[in-house]
Parts: sequence; C-alpha cells; structure tokens
Amino acid sequence: MAAAAGGGPLLPEDLVVWEILIRLPAKPLLRCRAVCRSWRRRLTSDAKFLLAHHRRQPSLPLLTKGDRTTEERRIDALDHRTGERRPVARTTGWTAANADDLNVLASCDGLLILLANGGLQICNPATRQRAPLTLLHGASCISALYSHRPSGSYRVLCCFERAEDGHAVYHVHTVGSRELRCVGEPPAPWASGDMVMAMPMMVYFHPHVVADGRIYWQPVMLPGGNGKVNNMVAFDTMAESFQQLLSPVEGPFLELFQMNSGALGLYHYGGGTADLWVLQDHGSWSWSMNHRIKLPGLVYSLLPVLDPEGDVLDVLVLSKSVGSGNLWKHVQHISGANGSLLARYEWSVYLKLSRHRFKESLVHHDFFSIDGNAGCVDEKPLFDGLSTVAVLRDDNSESH
Repeated sequence: MAAAAGGGPLLPEDLVVWEILIRLPAKPLLRCRAVCRSWRRRLTSDAKFLLAHHRRQPSLPLLTKGDRTTEERRIDALDHRTGERRPVARTTGWTAANADDLNVLASCDGLLILLANGGLQICNPATRQRAPLTLLHGASCISALYSHRPSGSYRVLCCFERAEDGHAVYHVHTVGSRELRCVGEPPAPWASGDMVMAMPMMVYFHPHVVADGRIYWQPVMLPGGNGKVNNMVAFDTMAESFQQLLSPVEGPFLELFQMNSGALGLYHYGGGTADLWVLQDHGSWSWSMNHRIKLPGLVYSLLPVLDPEGDVLDVLVLSKSVGSGNLWKHVQHISGANGSLLARYEWSVYLKLSRHRFKESLVHHDFFSIDGNAGCVDEKPLFDGLSTVAVLRDDNSESH
C-alpha cells in the first residue's frame, strides 16, 4: 500500500504503480526508487513494467541547437503539451569545422543513432548508455533503425556506395553483432549514383519512416516522372526486400509518419488544409482519406503530434517571418479535432525542429554491455550536465 499525506486513506500499490508511476517521465520515475524496496526493484528491473512505461511516453520531435556564443551544440526533445525542451544530448567546443558533429541519424523505441564526436553511436539518453557502431562507419547513409520482432533484436538499414558503378547497395546490421549482411539494391532509379549522392541530404530533411514492419522513403520526383511527386519505395524488414509504390496524392508537401496503430500515415498539406491519408492494405497498396485539418495561414512545414493515449492527431505547424532584421521561427500546436490553435511557441536562438522522434525508454538492452562497453554510462560530454530543462515561453524568454 502507498502512504498518503496527512494520514489519509492508502492507495493500493498496484494502482499507484500501474496508473500513476507508469505515466511519469523517466527522470522523476527513477527518483521514486527511493520510496521503498519493492518500488526500487519494480522500477528498475521489471521488464513488463518498463515496456508498459515506454509505451505510455509521448513521442516527441527533436530539436537541435547550435549556439556560437557558448560553443555548445545540443539536442532537445520538444514537449508540445507544455513547450518544455527536455535535454537529450550535447557536445561542447562548437566551431564551424565541427558544426555537424552532433546529429540524429535514426531513432526507434527510445534509442538514437547519433553522429557524435566524429563517430557513429547508438545510445539511450534515458539510461545514459551508448555503444559504438564501428561496422557502419563507411556507410554513405544510415536509412533506419528498427526492431526485428521475431528475433527481438534491433537492426540498422544502411547504404554503401558500390565502387565500380557508384550504385546504392543496402546492408542490414544487427546491433551488438559483427554481422553486416547485403540485402541488394532498391528498384531503379533509386539505386543510381545520383540518388546515392542525394540520399544523405534527403534523409536529413525527411527521415525514413518505419511502420507495420516496413521502412518507407519520402515520396520524391524521380527522373522521367512527368512532374509527379508520388513515387515511393519501401523495404520489408521481414522479407528483406524492396518494393515500389505510389502515394495517394501528388504534390511537394507530403509528410510520412507512423500512426499509433502502427499503420503508415501521410499528411498532404497546402491551400489552408492538411489531409490525413492512411495506408489500409499493404497487399493492394490501398489508401483512405481519413481526416482534414484546417491550417492557419502560410505553412512552412508540418509535423504530426502523436498522443499515446488517444487517436486524434494534432499537428505542429512551422512558419517563418522576418522582423527587425532577425529570422524568427514559430511553432503552432493545432487541434486535429477542430483546427483551433492550442498553443504557440517561438524562439530567437537558432533551433532546428527535426522529424526524428524520441520516446523515452528504460528498457534494458544487452548490446550496451557487449565487447567491454560496460554500458558506457554517464560518458562525457554527451550526457553531462543535462539535469535542467528549458521552457519556451510566448514572450521568447527562456528559463533554465
């Protein structure tokens, strides 16, 4: 039984754990270990609880911040519900020469693949663990990190450039192993040398999306496409094969994402509205238009908001305007139910809103302790000094 303040009635421990603690962010949850021995054991080693806790966490877009005045580069998770920026990782000694030294290349289940300190690493910011991905250092592009459900492993799809013709050849790496398997080329023209050169930049702006056991590339205009921008390619993670398909709509303003149901969602926005399309059937590649949201004014970019306990999808709308010689960015949180403005945030420091998402997880992974890594807990400076949070306020001030 959980103790109550002021001698009131006690709450059953299961109710406290499975209805209250399970909803807490990772940091305050871990502080609750000090309450009693049973909580300490459950909150740190009960696999069922840790997985359920992860599923209750919000899926938050990541912000990158490069501050020339402090020589610090940082990655935060933006909580759309409060405007809070939750620190995720950082490096110091920022210079023009290493401006891109801290970047998120892939994300899945609370794990991030980072380009940090000149190398590729997989890390869990919630547990402050990381491990190098030395086999992938020669890859021209990290396409996706995904969970392979049958084996329980995590795998990375990556692209290597073939020396003789410059074509894209894809490989799969099982994290924690020394395995790097070739899975072949995507359909033409996705394997061409031109696409190999363009892919890192394409993935930087529009990361591949993992949904229902497949990895989806953002629709792009391909040579000979007659101006249509609805060509897509997918990689089946079970069959380890590529497929080509068409998106349900044409146009440059398309945003792919994984819905809470696991299905592939696509937002088509422009002209003051955003239409939500859902891929209903992988066999026939049939889509349905499920929802329309009214958008405010000119939209620079759009990100879906994923609520772990609801089906209504709000959106974060990014817009730009110039004022007093400075470039300002604005984020508006728009209701998916009626298109109303729920909140508005803006900042004057340089921040980039990434399409990679972070969903905190305290689930244990054996690959962090392989080959003498010992989990690399509290390595500096990647996770050092990230105990405070910054809040975005409507008056542009930042509190720490």
